Amino acid sequence: MKIVLDSNIIFSALISGKELYIDIVRAHDVYVPDFVLNELAKYEERLLEKAKLSPHKFRGFIRMLFEEIIVIPKFAVSDDNWRRAYNLCKDVDEKDTPFIALSIELKMPLCTNDKRLKERLENKGFVDFITVEALMKLSEKEVS
Repeated sequence: MKIVLDSNIIFSALISGKELYIDIVRAHDVYVPDFVLNELAKYEERLLEKAKLSPHKFRGFIRMLFEEIIVIPKFAVSDDNWRRAYNLCKDVDEKDTPFIALSIELKMPLCTNDKRLKERLENKGFVDFITVEALMKLSEKEVS
């Protein structure tokens, strides 16, 4: 399955250090907007503090994760899809605009743990979401 991954999933993966996240990104075609790199840089210290892995293992884990993730630059998203995403997100959380814009552009569901975002965007008609649990079930089926 092809998906756009929200930064909260990446943060959860990095903090937990669970191989499950590596398995998920290996089993699917995973895309993120380049904005996620800014967020990782912004929260780097906090992520390192909260991580359940040593700094050395943390760096290895992030390399393994990003070997499997395709980063798409902002200018690869059309202005129309960017505006549409902004209009959906502006009164919810503007920082989610790049993820929604990429989801719309690539016609792929967004995988997020942000229940508030999901609920509020569904109320506005954006319903293209998938959960981590659903991805795990798909991954298990593909392995069987």
